[in-house]
Amino acid sequence: MRRWTAGLVAAVAALAPVACSGGGDDGGGIGGLVWVGKPRVVRQATLPRDRILNGFVRNDSLRRITIEAKDVRAVDKDGNALNGQATFIRGYIHPLWAPTRPPQGGLPDSERVRLGQLVRLDPGTQTHLSVAWRLKPGAERPVRIDYGVGSLAIPGS
Repeated sequence: MRRWTAGLVAAVAALAPVACSGGGDDGGGIGGLVWVGKPRVVRQATLPRDRILNGFVRNDSLRRITIEAKDVRAVDKDGNALNGQATFIRGYIHPLWAPTRPPQGGLPDSERVRLGQLVRLDPGTQTHLSVAWRLKPGAERPVRIDYGVGSLAIPGS
């Protein structure tokens, strides 16, 4: 019985990095986040160099992941970050600043979460992710979304 238990523990330990990496050949990425479904990349005809990626991500790691939107970047195959922005909310929200709390710092994390600037994902939870970028003339399109502690492949790139 003891040998069977040790073998089972060894097998689970060997598979844990594969099961929890959020990566592999499925195009998920590297790190704890994986796409929930396929994200959508939108291009408006009147803005031919601008793109917006919308999708949902899930924390498939065994620990809480904290990400700041300012650290999220669309990155090309050479690792160059494109000029862009990210948010963790599905729509626009106006940052109404209280008169006692100016916008240039000092915002509590709860306010930053409400504004989509910060996300804390416990294992198994998911959130919306929007990343917008502008391609420079002749530049290559991005292939992944880098979020500081990992990255997600952009499908179709």
